[in-house]
Amino acid sequence: MRKRHLGTPEDRHHVRKLLKGADEGWRKERLIALKLGFSAENTLEDIAEVVCRDRATVQRWFRQFKQGGFNAVLKRNYTDQGRPSGCTEEIEAYLLDGLEATRWNTVHQAQEDLERHFDQSFKYQAVWRWLKKCAGVLRVPRPVHEKRDPVKAEAFKRSFFGKLMALPVTGKKPLKVWFADESRYGLLPNLRRVWTQKGLRPHKKWQSKYEFSYCYGAIDPVEGRTVFLQTPSVNLQWTQAFLEQIKKQYPQYEHVVVWDGAGFHPFDSSHEMIPEGIHIITLPPYSPELNPIEKLWDLIQDHTSNKLWPTIKRMDEVVALHLQDWWEDPHRVISLFGKGWIRDSANDSAA
Repeated sequence: MRKRHLGTPEDRHHVRKLLKGADEGWRKERLIALKLGFSAENTLEDIAEVVCRDRATVQRWFRQFKQGGFNAVLKRNYTDQGRPSGCTEEIEAYLLDGLEATRWNTVHQAQEDLERHFDQSFKYQAVWRWLKKCAGVLRVPRPVHEKRDPVKAEAFKRSFFGKLMALPVTGKKPLKVWFADESRYGLLPNLRRVWTQKGLRPHKKWQSKYEFSYCYGAIDPVEGRTVFLQTPSVNLQWTQAFLEQIKKQYPQYEHVVVWDGAGFHPFDSSHEMIPEGIHIITLPPYSPELNPIEKLWDLIQDHTSNKLWPTIKRMDEVVALHLQDWWEDPHRVISLFGKGWIRDSANDSAA
């Protein structure tokens, strides 16, 4: 496979600086691709897999960089191919504003809003085309707790590397950063969306069985390593056992565990339940989006939802099989979770 050789030492320094200041996902995505492209070890295929884009898209970014530098790659112009017929500058601006504000749940709502605002009629298909041209997509919103403080969440991202550097590490072993959490699953069915024929309402069998199991998990966003521990409950004792499991699997490292402020999560590394060689960083309250392992639990539930499980033991076995898949595929972990401020900070601390 053809290797990429891009960028000067100044470019490599500048891309790191831009990454730290990037606050939009699409900008981070392109900058990460460039950063990886500056290394001769990474192929186009490797880079495309990490940023979850096709090879042609990544190649286009590199071509734009060669022609116009960082500004060319970070320029996002929705009207490169011309504005759709009937879509004036005023309509386009109004649609972009509505998409940014997540104002509409359906195309019909956007259509009605446009007709009220501009006092004229618009065809449904035309509004649909305009929304697509403005890079509009239909997505389920991520739930955000009403008590979440976005200022604290952003401050945590900016200060994360500083928190790592302030830890009282011994320096005798390399430092590995883990993002950890727990998930509950059980015999009470978890119903999720399924593909079905248009016009049909799918039905799934239901049972009222309140028997549950739990899984502790931790992911390493730099090397894609994982640690899992299935347990019958969650408490301080099981938390301690999980931390010991991390040390046992990776004794060659000193560890940092980043998690939320749950009652069974000691928030101070000096706590008697914290094994030696493990340091704790606590996430801001009500900010699960800062912990990438939350996405992993959601992917695991893809395999357990919409089914009736006869016993919790059988469900434990199925969950264990899918956890094993993640444990055996570090590259997959990196491609999904090793992005943005998390990977950059963890990389810098390990350097």
